[in-house]
Amino acid sequence: MELGGFDLNLLVVLDTLLREQNVTRAAERLHLSQPAVSTALARLRKSLDDPLLVKQGRVLVPTPRAEALAGPVREVLATVEQSVLRPPGFDPSADARTFSLVASDYVGIMLIRPLLARFGAQASRLRVDLRPPSFGYLTDLQRDEIDVAVIPDRLVGPGDLPDCSSATVIEDRFVGAVWREHPLAAAGRLTAAGLAGWPYLAYAPGERMSLVEEDLDDQGIARNVEAGASSFVAMPFMVTGTPLITIIPERLALRVAEAAELVVLPLESPLRPLRQLAYWHARRDGDPGHVWLREQLFAVAQVQAPGDD
Repeated sequence: MELGGFDLNLLVVLDTLLREQNVTRAAERLHLSQPAVSTALARLRKSLDDPLLVKQGRVLVPTPRAEALAGPVREVLATVEQSVLRPPGFDPSADARTFSLVASDYVGIMLIRPLLARFGAQASRLRVDLRPPSFGYLTDLQRDEIDVAVIPDRLVGPGDLPDCSSATVIEDRFVGAVWREHPLAAAGRLTAAGLAGWPYLAYAPGERMSLVEEDLDDQGIARNVEAGASSFVAMPFMVTGTPLITIIPERLALRVAEAAELVVLPLESPLRPLRQLAYWHARRDGDPGHVWLREQLFAVAQVQAPGDD
C-alpha cells in the first residue's frame, strides 16, 4: 500500500481507539459520532488487513498487530503535533494552551497555587488542569499524555519511566502536629511514647501504604490508629479540637498552623524526607511552552521555603 493512498487522519482514530479500547469513549474524546468512529475502524481494518481490535466483553482488545503499532503511531502523532502543528516559539501573554498536571493536594497547595498566581494576568489564555495521582498515571506519563507529574521519588521504581526526564522541585521533612490545647502541645517534640499513647490519625492514600506509615513500621514505632485520611491538606483540620496526633509535611503544617490551631512538633525519630520530583516525557524537553512551564514551576519551588507565603 502506498502512503498516498492511506488517510493519515485514520491514525488519530487508531491511537484513540487503542487508548480507550471502546468506540463510544473514543468518539467522545475525538468529538465524533459513534458511527463515524466505527466507519473509521472498518477502514483501518481494510487498509491494514487486520481486525486490530476484537470485542471482548465491553472492551475492544488489541490484536498483536495493533499492539505492535501502538508505539510507532503515538510517536508519529507526537512528532507531527510538536514539530509541525505547534508554533516554534511560545509567548505566555498571547498563546492559548492547556497544561495537564498530576499532583497531590499537598503539592497543589505548596506549588500549584503559587504557580497559578505567578501566571497572573500576563498568561490569561493559559490553563492548568490538575488531577490527583490515580491508577495508571505512570503509564499516562510514559505515553506522554500528561505534561508534568509531581510525585514523591520513592513512588517511582527503577525502569518505571524510561522515556521521561525529571528534576527535584520540593523537599520537606515530616513533623508531628496536635491541636494547641492537646496535652502534648507543650512537649516540644513528638516521641515514640507519644505516638503509642495517644489516638493517631494516619495518612491512608488508598492504593498503597503511605511513606509515613512505611517508615514508622521500619523503625518499629507503634501507633494507636483511630482514624485515617487520604488528604494531607485535610489532616491538620481533622485533629483540631480532638486528642488525635498526626504526622504531616512541615511546610504544610506551618502554612495552616494558625487556621487549624496547630502546634508543630519535631519528631524524636526523624523520618526520611519527602522529596517531590517533577516528571515529564523527554519528548517535551525542547518544547518552548513546556520549557516555560517548568521554569515557572522551578522558580516557585525555590521560594517556597518553610513559613514562606
